[in-house]
Amino acid sequence: MATEFKKNHAKICEEWRLLSSTDRAAFLQAASPRLALLTGNANKAKRLFAHLLEQAPKLDAVMAMNGATGESNDLYLDARGKTMVIGTENAKTLPVLGQMVAALLAGNEVILHYPSQPEICIEVVDILYNAGIKEDVISIANDSQTVILLHMDRLAQVAAVGTPAEMQELATELAKTDGILTQMIAVTDVSGCREMLTPDYLYRFVTERVKTINTTAIGGNASLLELV
Repeated sequence: MATEFKKNHAKICEEWRLLSSTDRAAFLQAASPRLALLTGNANKAKRLFAHLLEQAPKLDAVMAMNGATGESNDLYLDARGKTMVIGTENAKTLPVLGQMVAALLAGNEVILHYPSQPEICIEVVDILYNAGIKEDVISIANDSQTVILLHMDRLAQVAAVGTPAEMQELATELAKTDGILTQMIAVTDVSGCREMLTPDYLYRFVTERVKTINTTAIGGNASLLELV
């Protein structure tokens, strides 16, 4: 049963990743009005969420790159993977939910860890489930301490909100973890969410990939394959 669960979990997260950002934005847009009500400043939250979601087409853009004769190369953006969104003791709800929306928009699986606001966490995931996002894609971290959770297997990135000192502490702990290199995405402007308004903010939740197709083999000049 556990093996089947893991299999289905990976499949569902993969389906979310393979959606276009524009399609993912539609799910998040449906949830954003209710999410905004949880922040204590609904109007500000709606503006932030709208700002993030309207950038979805940029994440879907594909750039043709120069390459060798007989091949095509397309540069595109892809989700990084398992993402933990952390709200520290000093974090406000708005930037925490902003980090979560950004991570989901980029196609990542998200684990929400906001121990000072457990009730809000429950409401958040219920809202997202009702909007059509699967349970495997967004979940709440267990009751383990943050330090223990940072050592989670295959954790690709941590999107955290808190004071500069708290972010430094988290980054130091991440540096001690084994396995893949875990990226840190920090928001320290807990009132203005300044970091989320920068042009490159959403790109921190994705990685670049290149798709190469051998156009010669498909139907071009086969003699090119003989060139050294």
